[in-house]
Amino acid sequence: MPHPLSPEQLSNIIDIAENAVICTDEDQRIIFFNQGAERLFGWTADDISGRDLAILMPERFRPGHAERVAGFQHGPQRARRMGERGTIYAVRKDGSEFPAEATISRSAAGGRVVLTAILQDISERKAYERELELARDRAEAAMQAKSMFLANMSHEIRTPLNAVIGMTSLLLHTDIDDEQRDYTETIRSSSEALLSIINDLLDYSKLEVGRLDLERHAFEVRRCVEEALDLLATSASDKNLDLAYMIEPGVPATILADATRLRQILVNLLSNAIKFTHHGEVVVTVSATPRADGGYRLVFAVRDTGIGIPPERQGDIFHSFTQVDASTTRKYGGTGLGLTISRQLARMMGGDLTVDSAPGRGSTFSAEIVADAFDDQLAEHVLRERAATVRGRRILIVDDNATNRRILMKQSLLWGMVPLAAASAVEALDLVRDGHPFDVAVLDMQMPDMDGARLAAELRKHRDRAALPLVLLTSVGQRPHGADGEAVREFSAWLSKPIKPAALLEALQQVLGERRAAERPLRPTPAARPEAAGDGIAILVAEDNTINQKVIRQLLRHLGYRADVVANGLEVLEALERQDYQVILMDMQMPEMDGLEATRRLRRRFRGASAPYIIAMTANALPGDRERCLDAGMNDYVPKPIELEVLDRALVAGREHVAGRRRADAVLDPARIGQLRAIDDDASLLDDVIASFVGEVPQLLHKLDHAVRAHDGPLLASTAHYLLSSIDFVGANRMRVPCTNLELMGKGELFDDAPEALAELTAAYDDARDALLALRGE
Repeated sequence: MPHPLSPEQLSNIIDIAENAVICTDEDQRIIFFNQGAERLFGWTADDISGRDLAILMPERFRPGHAERVAGFQHGPQRARRMGERGTIYAVRKDGSEFPAEATISRSAAGGRVVLTAILQDISERKAYERELELARDRAEAAMQAKSMFLANMSHEIRTPLNAVIGMTSLLLHTDIDDEQRDYTETIRSSSEALLSIINDLLDYSKLEVGRLDLERHAFEVRRCVEEALDLLATSASDKNLDLAYMIEPGVPATILADATRLRQILVNLLSNAIKFTHHGEVVVTVSATPRADGGYRLVFAVRDTGIGIPPERQGDIFHSFTQVDASTTRKYGGTGLGLTISRQLARMMGGDLTVDSAPGRGSTFSAEIVADAFDDQLAEHVLRERAATVRGRRILIVDDNATNRRILMKQSLLWGMVPLAAASAVEALDLVRDGHPFDVAVLDMQMPDMDGARLAAELRKHRDRAALPLVLLTSVGQRPHGADGEAVREFSAWLSKPIKPAALLEALQQVLGERRAAERPLRPTPAARPEAAGDGIAILVAEDNTINQKVIRQLLRHLGYRADVVANGLEVLEALERQDYQVILMDMQMPEMDGLEATRRLRRRFRGASAPYIIAMTANALPGDRERCLDAGMNDYVPKPIELEVLDRALVAGREHVAGRRRADAVLDPARIGQLRAIDDDASLLDDVIASFVGEVPQLLHKLDHAVRAHDGPLLASTAHYLLSSIDFVGANRMRVPCTNLELMGKGELFDDAPEALAELTAAYDDARDALLALRGE
């Protein structure tokens, strides 16, 4: 049996220990102080023996220390592990402080309680940690500086790009020969490629510093997918690729998420799929599964028949600036950031981006996001409610692409149609020759052996236009000319791929209604006078850069608008003192007063319907630009470089806003009155509508008054809701707002402001009644 250590041996072991070992009695007087403690604190054991333990701690930590130690002495815990209390601070004989970690234990022998503390100096570790923190802070500051530099530089680069893209857009709309058009299109495509690279770098820099924020608003899933497909339709058509999409059952029609970022993911995935696919198809499939905690998990899968990716490289493609091999960038172009950005965006939206691929078999990229449904409608039900006119009709689908046939079959079945599909023109001809009684046929243009135009000519030998209306499906930009163009005249409707269900349903309703129209033709309405887009709209452009001023004025002139130009926000305010501008194109960054401050001042000056419609012009380069625009009170924004189509859409929205404001100011909506007149030649319908409105509304107003006085919320809401339909039918604009307010007050059981709203509604009715009776007199 081994001999136990003697007290002298134990003392020697403790003395040679590097850590300080200190023992105290019940009164916290030091009774043991090893050599490690002497080295650490600078005291000798003889000098400090019998002194209070508090001498070893800084003055600021002494209050309350005796009570804490007494609590440990009498508590249930016999020991505390090293560092359990975190970092503590001790003081040396010379007064210098140092950080330490300690363990403390309690023991009893011979009726005495002894506390033993073992201290470890952690000064070097703390210094190393501080160095790491400083290095991290410096790295983050450098990353922030780099990202802001990239953002600022991309903002500066966009200014000349604005001129290049804007002017080439205008040049392509002029009378130039083929060689000049080829040169101009090259300049345009190269400029757009440069802009795409800038956008990738900018988004990447925002993601690196966590400054890329997501929005949350309601949007239609179908429309978001279609907008992404529209952007790539031309590229797919140029390579003769079939581009299609399918929304599976169970997908909500409208979701709450960031439509812009979701569209960016889809465009990145579609662009890659088209880039690396040389023949075949690119198909988007949307599916959804409900989550246990509410909302949906949506998957947007982009499948292609392209070159595929080796298994060992599939993880690398999501790394920044990385592509499958070194030759990929040279052959196909790109920054290698698209998939990195898309995966980060998908993860920010609660999902991920994954790939399933094999060389030669194509790839499927699946972007998963989490989103709440905006309403209870499912995507497949939205159009089904409008499909009553085609339900039960027999449709022939002719397309050599199996995916397109499956999509068209599925869609027509959802609408209650009776579909039959043919994979070739010959098969379709056989079906018609055999006497199958189709009501309509949908033909693909690009098919082997016999295309859609020639098939139409052959079908006309057996069924005329009235008996079998035809719908043509063709890729963007591939409208036939010459002899084929003559055959295309046999078609009653024309649709571009990818197939959009809403457009297809509208086309089918149109062509299937031709027979009824032939039997009972409607009286044509008088043609409206063609007006320039900018008639009656005063536009002000605020832009300090003279090149941009020139570009914007030319773009506006091409779209049919005329505009005045100022150079800063102060001049905007002065211009509005002289003239009423309905629409303002406002640059964000201008000297003296920028666009944001000018907008804020305009919003304070103009309140309500008289405020101008303000469209921000921004490079959208710096983090938060878009949010600052909207927070300042801007209605819309267009990114620089300004695209002709984007500007046109923004101005159309501005015109609609102005027109809506004018309609709201008018007692009656002229367009609605015009529609009522156009329906019936002898104006008896308009007379009947006026008589019904004038006779019914006073009774409804009396009913509303009773509901307000009795504080009957349900009656107030239901009566106001019923009245709204009559108001909309005759176009009594001024009655709409107070009537809507009464409906909301009834639903919320809020009656304080109801008498005032009812008085406003009654006054608006008096004006509408006088105007309607004057029309009847005419």
